[in-house]
Amino acid sequence: MTGGKAGPRVGVLAVLLALALPSIALPPIVWAAAGLFEDSDGLPPVIEDKARAPDCTVTWLVTDITTNDTIGVRMRIASGADDLPVNGLMPCPPEVPPRVAARALDACIVRVLDPKICVYADMSREFQQKPGVTNTSENASRCASDKSSDIGIACWRSGELQVCGVGCGADPERAIAAAAARCEAKHQRTCPITGSLPVLAPK
Repeated sequence: MTGGKAGPRVGVLAVLLALALPSIALPPIVWAAAGLFEDSDGLPPVIEDKARAPDCTVTWLVTDITTNDTIGVRMRIASGADDLPVNGLMPCPPEVPPRVAARALDACIVRVLDPKICVYADMSREFQQKPGVTNTSENASRCASDKSSDIGIACWRSGELQVCGVGCGADPERAIAAAAARCEAKHQRTCPITGSLPVLAPK
């Protein structure tokens, strides 16, 4: 992007998602802000202690199609100066720039020799015939923390290849159910291979 305002500040954390097994979580990204001080009437400075809602986190699922490893990539997006929390959650931007979404794939690409084997985890109906990122949906492979607490995946196996759908939900069960419904409606098959991950990094 050139010209105009700078894009949102983004922090990235990748975790490996174990399908049909508990998720493997890594330590969260922590951003610290300086305390606020006030010096009045000769009294010592006072720290203003405000409980702050966490910044928006958008979590993508991306897959290495040679190993069927699925990686959850969390990106924490700094809130704007005028943003206010709703129900204890900071709002996420209505649109995610393509360059930010591309960084989710990078979490897979840095682990492999051929970047073409890294795809978004929500796959199209033709994916088993033509596996590749062009037959996946980036925006359907992510969930935002202001709308969902968990991201789920459900897959079926075509030979050695897992073909998947992704869903968001208020808990792991509903996220997996949404993923299974999407996968089964799109591929007209049962999708029994499942997993889920919290959208927000564990505290």
